[in-house]
Amino acid sequence: MRRVPLITTGLVLAVVGGLVVVGAPGRSGPQAPLPSSGASARTVARAFLDAAVRRDCHGMRALSAPDDTNWCPASLWQQWTGEGDPTMDSWSALQRTTAAADRQQCFEFGTRETGLTGMEPGANTWGLCLRHHAEGWRVVSEGVG
Repeated sequence: MRRVPLITTGLVLAVVGGLVVVGAPGRSGPQAPLPSSGASARTVARAFLDAAVRRDCHGMRALSAPDDTNWCPASLWQQWTGEGDPTMDSWSALQRTTAAADRQQCFEFGTRETGLTGMEPGANTWGLCLRHHAEGWRVVSEGVG
């Protein structure tokens, strides 16, 4: 009689432990100093993109509002369910697409990526927009289109 509860408890612990491991986000990449609160939108955009290439989740989170960690390593669960593991290998040619005086500053750039669901790996055009907050310019959106 005592073996059944012990086996059941062991199975429950194994399942819960497995879910934690499978759902845990991948390991964040190396960190670098972040731009000051007085940095320009272009400087913050460059720092965010560099953090994305390094897969520096802390840096991406600090330079975005709301938190944007789309380029962080995916959990095993996300990979298994087909959500991919987006990786920005490099970026180039950051160009402003809005007027310098606009409240929201948007940029377009070239990127080499892999693991984005619905997109072919390789060279693509991507964009991001920033707004000024009390902490300085922060990425508020990114993507294509």
